[in-house]
Amino acid sequence: MPLIEQAVETAARRPVLSVQNLKTHFLTDAGVIKAVNGVSLSVGEGETLAVVGESGSGKSVTGLTVMRLLGRTTARVVGGSIEFIDRDGKAIDLLNLSDMGMEKVRGHDIAMIFQDPMSSLNPVFTIGNQIAEPIRIHQGYGKKEARAKALDLLRQVGISDPESRIDSYPHQLSGGMRQRVMIAIALACDPRLLIADEPTTALDVTIQAQIMALLKQLQAERNMAMIFVTHDLKLVDEIADRVAVMYASQVVEEGPVDQVLGHPRHPYTKALLECIPSRRDAQGERRQLHPIPGTLPNPLSPPSGCRFHPRCAFAADICIASDPELEAVARDHVTRCLRWQEVAL
Repeated sequence: MPLIEQAVETAARRPVLSVQNLKTHFLTDAGVIKAVNGVSLSVGEGETLAVVGESGSGKSVTGLTVMRLLGRTTARVVGGSIEFIDRDGKAIDLLNLSDMGMEKVRGHDIAMIFQDPMSSLNPVFTIGNQIAEPIRIHQGYGKKEARAKALDLLRQVGISDPESRIDSYPHQLSGGMRQRVMIAIALACDPRLLIADEPTTALDVTIQAQIMALLKQLQAERNMAMIFVTHDLKLVDEIADRVAVMYASQVVEEGPVDQVLGHPRHPYTKALLECIPSRRDAQGERRQLHPIPGTLPNPLSPPSGCRFHPRCAFAADICIASDPELEAVARDHVTRCLRWQEVAL
């Protein structure tokens, strides 16, 4: 059994989603962009897996591939598998599921909260209609019953005066309220898996904290699996059980949050932690910020060997010559680094 599977199997006894060696490529006039290149992830019931990394690392594309929402782009899934366990315990191969079959799963068993609620919500329909739509489609409710459930969902996500808000249009709500509406839509059919793609982006700190608390509460009530996509490691520490760090379309480190953030074994993870302004050392002193030099590699022509080596303080000749595989460094903790022992010092 591959190391990544061993780590995941131990951490999640009842897996809801298992992604193995996923490869999603975009065909462009300039060449092929390998946006997701061999990603393996898994998440279990009641568990939160955070997926972190810089913009362009492949986080959102991974989530959209799971949801099969890349159909109208030049994206092609060229390898790997995505297995989902439904409510009856049946394993479903999402990549080989028919379009009609995926429509029954999407929004019902697997739901997604998108980054920008203003562009994700339909401006010409009331929020009540948009929340009620998946209830009618997937659960067969009539208009009156679906509206009543939509009203209840607005209460659950903390919308004040839901009786009047239910007939509001998205532009009449604040950013925080629109994000709560997106959460209500995602949870309308009690999904087994929720993919939250940077759900607190562009929200102020107070609203961000409210949304995070709400997600944790709703997840606990439903024993729902959640993949939380973010670039903010402070949020990871608050909400996640495990974390997968992505860089240049690959998972470079994965494991329990306390191990990965407390004892990083990949230079990229270590570098991300050193970019957090409020982070303190073992003596309680504020650490000096150390920005990561350079930028993400050109996706059309990534560097040979380890993709992080042009920006890495630990890079050696072996890092340029050899492409590292995921290696177990502790129980449930893997890293894609040839020199992880030096990183650990």
